[in-house]
Amino acid sequence: MKAYLFISMMLCAQLSLGQATPDCKQVKAELEKVKAENEYLKNSLKIGKPMNSITSDNIEFKLLKAEGNAKSQTVTFTFVLTTSAANWYINSSVRSIIDIDGNEYKLKSFTNGASDWDQSIDLNTDVPIKATYTFGGILPSVKMIKLFKYEYTHSAGEPYSVEFRDIPLDWK
Repeated sequence: MKAYLFISMMLCAQLSLGQATPDCKQVKAELEKVKAENEYLKNSLKIGKPMNSITSDNIEFKLLKAEGNAKSQTVTFTFVLTTSAANWYINSSVRSIIDIDGNEYKLKSFTNGASDWDQSIDLNTDVPIKATYTFGGILPSVKMIKLFKYEYTHSAGEPYSVEFRDIPLDWK
């Protein structure tokens, strides 16, 4: 009788442990979910990371992305400008870009902060402002831009420029 009771208790313990152990498929599904969340978080950290950054005349020019649209045959460059100087403004003068084969593409549209018509950009000390420049007539076969020249003048009136070279395009 004691042996029967002991075996019954062992069976009950084994059954309760078996029910508490999760299914292998469920564990794998949860692991995949955690992996996807980790990948999303890693990519979200890259959002503000520039492709290239140049500082000129107390202004930091960060090139965040160079994205092509295959359907509209356009390429858009997204910049963030930040000045460490006292509040001032610049007048941007972006006209064209040149690919690695020497083809030049004219500026189609732009935005400077909230404006899509004014070439003047108000820069507040240590406050980033976004600017985008879109160029048309570019085929998806163009994989790299050789030169993006960002010419500008600022409050002091001097002409300046920064050059971004060998920029890979991300086609969507």
